Amino acid sequence: MSKLMEGKIGIVTAAGSGIGRASAVAFAEEGAKVVVSDVSEETGEETVRLINEAGGEAIFIKCNVANETEVENLIDTGLSNKVCKL
Repeated sequence: MSKLMEGKIGIVTAAGSGIGRASAVAFAEEGAKVVVSDVSEETGEETVRLINEAGGEAIFIKCNVANETEVENLIDTGLSNKVCKL
């Protein structure tokens, strides 16, 4: 069965808990490689662990979306060839 987001990359901010975490997990369940982002490294890494243990592919990039430079880094790093080949 084909998954809706197979071959795609999902960048999810505030993915350390709540709706952000649920969205990141849902993207992974649909086949996306997920870039998990949050201001908390601890909770963001926990989301990555949950996704990877369930058979998905995810990495964590710390980002405060109120900081334009950090957002640019999130996008640049998240879409780089290195990350795309998780």
